[in-house]
Amino acid sequence: MFYGWLVVASVFLAQFFMVGFFTYGFPLIVEPVQIEFGASVTEVMLGFSLGAPVGAVFAPIVGPLVDKWSARGLVIIGVLILILALTIMSLSQTVLQFAIAMGVLLGSANLLLGPLTGSTLVARWFDSRRGFALGIAATGTSVGGIVIPQVLGYQIAEADWRAALQALAAGVAIVVLPLAVFIIRDFPGDLGLHPDGAEAASSQAQSAGGADALTLTQVLKRSAFWLMGCSLGCLFMAYVGVLSNLHKYATNLGVDPQSATGLITTIAVAGFIGKLVLGWAADRIGLKIGLWVAQALAIAGIGCLSLEPAFPVMLVGAVLMGLAAGGMLPVWGAMVGTAFGVANFGRVMGLMMPVIAIFNIPGPILAAKSMDLTQSYSSAMQGFVGVIIVSALLLIPLRLPIRDDPAGGAKRWSSAVGRTT
Repeated sequence: MFYGWLVVASVFLAQFFMVGFFTYGFPLIVEPVQIEFGASVTEVMLGFSLGAPVGAVFAPIVGPLVDKWSARGLVIIGVLILILALTIMSLSQTVLQFAIAMGVLLGSANLLLGPLTGSTLVARWFDSRRGFALGIAATGTSVGGIVIPQVLGYQIAEADWRAALQALAAGVAIVVLPLAVFIIRDFPGDLGLHPDGAEAASSQAQSAGGADALTLTQVLKRSAFWLMGCSLGCLFMAYVGVLSNLHKYATNLGVDPQSATGLITTIAVAGFIGKLVLGWAADRIGLKIGLWVAQALAIAGIGCLSLEPAFPVMLVGAVLMGLAAGGMLPVWGAMVGTAFGVANFGRVMGLMMPVIAIFNIPGPILAAKSMDLTQSYSSAMQGFVGVIIVSALLLIPLRLPIRDDPAGGAKRWSSAVGRTT
């Protein structure tokens, strides 16, 4: 077996715990924390939203370090911070302490264990199968979204939210830390290997690996950077804004807590399928078409939930949202690799993440504020549908390079579908 798949498995498990809690598990502890501290939903969600500006500040610094220093080293640091964050959150005595620990520490861990490092590592180890490998690694977020809420829900029911966070911290220390230290390697060349396990690096991989690093100015002058960043920023804002409030949304409409958790699990299961399918498709069909499909699914899913329907219809909305989420990470990574090359992957991702974060910050707070003011999430969800429509329109002028064909033809550009061959 090609060693790169062990790297994929390690990234999978890192995102299983990190995103499994930060995105899917956190909604389960919102209500217990709110009750214990006598806080509003907005106050509890403050920590979640603080994580976005933390990422925005540090991503441009971490991005070049991924390319020039060690993605593996950054992952190890991220694992240690994640363990510390969960422990401090579990010991917090006020909602402000909870919010600061979550925003600063958990936000930093999310940056170091997210696509900035994970997608970069996978992109280095794979070339022709890059989209598929990125899709498999990204399914860690979906599997984590299936398992982590169930584990947290059980721990909260049997003990409390503090014990649940401490158990999660122990799991990270036992499972993820050894993988980061002993399994992950930065480049195939570190072990005398080539991308995809080939006997020699392909001309495409050699070109990408030997490309000169782009400067900050060169990256920022490319329209592709801004079109991708703003489009994905709008999409992530809507998705995270809904998901982070989904449990509270459902229970407010009379859904029992276990079934509300089931909505989050449904999104994760559908996301698992979406990541595999769209990750595979990223190597074969148009990247823009893939992202447009994800945006259309998100519009349908959030629009469905905005109607405050009966639970079976909520499940349909959750499935559509999950399938949409499946296209986000693998297609984003494939787009960056295609437009800027693997040699600049970390730097570009590091610069793009603050752009996305600027859009992402208000999502959870706007949804929570809608709830506090109107006792309903409908207005916020309807607004998120409009934001995703803007996201789709921003992709129209995006031009992506088409990989050279086997005969060695010149690089071409596509403004219609951004197809990689």
